[in-house]
Amino acid sequence: MFLLAPDEPGIGGLRDELTRRSLLTAAGLAGMLTACGSAPEAAAPARSTRSVTHPLGTAEVPVAPQRVLSLDSNGALQVSLELGAPLVASEILDGAAPVPPYLPAPPPGFESLGFNQLDLERVAALRPDLVIGNVQRIEEAYAELSRIAPTVTYRNAGAGQDWRESVRTIGDVLGALPRVEGQLAEYAARVEAVATRYADLIAGSTVALLRFTASELRIVRGEIFGASILAHAGIRRPPSTDTPGPSATYVSLTEETVGVTADADVLLYFVGGGASTRDAAATAQRYLSGGLWQQLPAVRAGRVVELDPVAWWDGYSVSAALACLDELDAALAG
Repeated sequence: MFLLAPDEPGIGGLRDELTRRSLLTAAGLAGMLTACGSAPEAAAPARSTRSVTHPLGTAEVPVAPQRVLSLDSNGALQVSLELGAPLVASEILDGAAPVPPYLPAPPPGFESLGFNQLDLERVAALRPDLVIGNVQRIEEAYAELSRIAPTVTYRNAGAGQDWRESVRTIGDVLGALPRVEGQLAEYAARVEAVATRYADLIAGSTVALLRFTASELRIVRGEIFGASILAHAGIRRPPSTDTPGPSATYVSLTEETVGVTADADVLLYFVGGGASTRDAAATAQRYLSGGLWQQLPAVRAGRVVELDPVAWWDGYSVSAALACLDELDAALAG
C-alpha cells in the first residue's frame, strides 16, 4: 500500500474527478427536489356515484345512469322520456295510449312492464343501474329492489306533493335538473300567458273539474295534476268543490247528488284515466243522460267541455302540463 504525495502526478486529476462527481450528484438531487416541488398534485378521480336521500332512505346512484328502470307509469316514465334518459323499461298506462302521445317515443329496446304488475325477477333480468318510482308503488318492495339496483323514490300528488317538485326530484336523480328547471320556466310562462289572455273571463267565472271513474263521478281537487294546472292559471273553484269527502283530492257524487255542482259556471270533465279507463265510459253515459245533470246551469248554458284524461289525469310532466294548457286555452276561447 502506498500514498501519493500532494505534489506527485495524478493527485490533481483525482481531485478534479471527485469534485465533478460531487457537483453532478448535488445537481441531480437539486433537480429531483425541484421536480418534486413543482409537480402538480394528482387530480382526484371523478366519483361515479353520489348519495341521494329520498323518502325511503339513501341510495348511491350513478352520476350518469346508463340503464334506468321506471316503476311509475306517470312521473318517472314521462320525465325520463322528456329528458331522453337511457330508459330500458317502465310500467305503462292502462289504456289505449300506454305511452302518452305528447311525449317522445321510448328509446330502442325499451320494454313495457305493464300496468301495476311488479315482477322482481324480470326487473333483475333487465340489469338496471337505477330504479326510480313513487313511494306508494315501491314501498313494499323497496328492500328487494335495493338489492337489485340503487332505488330512489319520490312523493307524488296522491301524497299531497306538488307535481313540479316531483318532476324536479326525478330530473335531479337523472342528472338533468338544469334542463328540468328550464322546462318548468317554459310552463310558468305559458300559464302566465293564458291567465293574462283570459283575465276578465277567469275573474268572473268558477270552474269545476270532474272525472268519471269506473263506478262514479268525482270532483277533482287538491294537488291532483289537472286541478293544480287550473289553480296555477288562477281558475277559481266553486264552493261545491270544498265539500267534505273521503279524500283531499276528490269528492264523490252520485246521480242524485250531482246537483251540488250547480254553483259552477263552467264544467270541465274527462272520462277514465288510470285504472278506470275501460269501464268509465258506461259511467259517464249514465250520468250525462240523467235528468239532474241536464238541469245543471252550466249544461243548459252549453258551458261544458270534455278533456283528454291522458293529459289531465295520467299526466305528470311538463309536456302533459302544456297539453292541458292547450285544451284550457281552447276551452276558454270557445
